[in-house]
Amino acid sequence: MLSVIEENDDLVANGDQHYTQGLRLSFTHSDQGTPQWGVRLADLLPEFGMRIEAPRLGYTIGQSIYTPDNLRAEEMIMDDRPYAGWLYLGLVLQREGVTWKHGIPALDTFQFHTGIIGPESLAEMFQHWWHDSTGFIIPRGWDNHLKTEPGFVFKHLRQWKYSTGNEGWGAEFLPHAGGSLGNVATFANIGGMARVGYNIPDDWGVHTIDSLGVQTGGRAGKRSFGAYIFGAFDGRAVAHNAFLDGNTFAGSHSIDKELFVGEFRAGLVLAFRRFDLGATYSLRTREYEGQPHNDSFGSISLNMKF
Repeated sequence: MLSVIEENDDLVANGDQHYTQGLRLSFTHSDQGTPQWGVRLADLLPEFGMRIEAPRLGYTIGQSIYTPDNLRAEEMIMDDRPYAGWLYLGLVLQREGVTWKHGIPALDTFQFHTGIIGPESLAEMFQHWWHDSTGFIIPRGWDNHLKTEPGFVFKHLRQWKYSTGNEGWGAEFLPHAGGSLGNVATFANIGGMARVGYNIPDDWGVHTIDSLGVQTGGRAGKRSFGAYIFGAFDGRAVAHNAFLDGNTFAGSHSIDKELFVGEFRAGLVLAFRRFDLGATYSLRTREYEGQPHNDSFGSISLNMKF
């Protein structure tokens, strides 16, 4: 499956601020196409109470851009978040199965991302090009962005699925728990997604770029059409956020972060035999002390299934 996610605060709000732009491209092998070394890797990891039935391997590349609220100021804005960019490559391992005790469908998603924070992330160049092309204000404070630093992050998410059935009209609830560890982001999270619709696809829901999960459903569906609406919540206890705490190995602009952050999502997915199209609205609570308001952004995802 090939998946593309584009996120931007301009999709739902007027103006660039805080988490302002994200783009991620992912490829996931089908169940039968997963390389043997990926299958062996899945077998080496602890099962955590789940019987593994379908390991999958994937790859991802992405970029995320963060700015303060005031794009006109050239000087460093001490009481707002830093300018920052994150350019990365990633390896994804998924293990689908059922729990040993109750036979509940479950999915493990492991991710390892490595990349660069700082000017080499190309965040300044991309944002200047886009704003110049579209007539938006050119941000003037990129000289204050975080310094060059290699980044890495390990992510794990476990999801469970409780379903009324996905033939015809149905509903599902997908709770999740997981965590992230690295100099880019370290946190623990818990939450869930509820979705209601017609011919709900046999997958695990749509995700945002910052989610610990990625899209699933790497093979063409059996039905010509399905659709569902969804609502989701994710709560995080945050120990480290490089885009607020600043550089790990050098002095840089930083701001005091909030230790607990919540995110609410709602959206619509149209599912066809060969592709899915999703639209998501995300509302994120304040991430740093003194932040004047919650943030929101929109996501558009396209998943092409083989």
